[in-house]
Amino acid sequence: MKQHILVITFLFLTKLSFSQKSEWIHFDWHGENIFGKYYEKLAISLPLKIEKLPYNFCCQLDLGATKTLFYGKSLKNYSISIINQKLDSLGEPYYLNGNKGNFLRNIDLKIDKKDFPKTDVAYIYDYGDEIPKDSINSLSQKLIGTIAPDLFQNKYLVIDFPNQKMRIYEELPKKYKKADFVNVLMRKGRIKIPLTIGNKTEYVIFDTGNCLGDLLLDKETINLFTNPNDSAIELLSGKSWGQNYIVYQKKILEPVLINNKKTGISTAQFTNSDDDVQFNKEEKIIGLIGPLFFIDQTVIIDYKNLKFGTLK
Repeated sequence: MKQHILVITFLFLTKLSFSQKSEWIHFDWHGENIFGKYYEKLAISLPLKIEKLPYNFCCQLDLGATKTLFYGKSLKNYSISIINQKLDSLGEPYYLNGNKGNFLRNIDLKIDKKDFPKTDVAYIYDYGDEIPKDSINSLSQKLIGTIAPDLFQNKYLVIDFPNQKMRIYEELPKKYKKADFVNVLMRKGRIKIPLTIGNKTEYVIFDTGNCLGDLLLDKETINLFTNPNDSAIELLSGKSWGQNYIVYQKKILEPVLINNKKTGISTAQFTNSDDDVQFNKEEKIIGLIGPLFFIDQTVIIDYKNLKFGTLK
């Protein structure tokens, strides 16, 4: 009798383990040409389903954003009645770079195989690239929005860059607790990591939307850490929103440390943009650190206790 119970228990547990869905979210790197130069890993793309719609969508993971949102222009040619049904057009508006939006309330999302039920998503009417009508039903994923850190607040986010997967935990598994953690600041969901350069400790936002280099400063903060007599190297030049946009690079004079450990960062990029200067001043940071610096590591963001960890 005991033997039969053991067999039945084993079969039940085996069936249960196979029936459970994986909580890991697979991501892909998206490559693109910027001002004539191709970047293989420009953005992190997540597969997305909206409600029970049959379309294959994707969103960019942008931890430098504040709200998860959909692009109105990109969804323009889709017949999606759920948008009109759940759009809170009378509620408080949300603006992205001056573009107005309203919130979709209690909409069900699925990122890869992970469900995000009853989620509020900002819908920006006049934003994104229009998807042609003749391709909306094709199998390829169509970019229609941004996944922001509002989905991960008060949780642990683990990003396994080498294996291109990420996972959300309510409690952090033991194997990740041995990561090298540093205390961080947070504002509007954005994580700010302390960097020590020489005798200065400053903060940078961890921004998965910044994939042009490791460390992106601005045209004023670059002067704090470089020789003013050194010439800057021009990396990119082109038009952005009708304005000349240039990305430069300079050598940093002193080692860059995170949590008292030297990093391999020896240069920094910066732009000619006044908007970057204004943003950094408002956020009380010197710039952004991107995911490419952590490409061979697992990153753990503790949104509960405000810590940032890395594990190789």
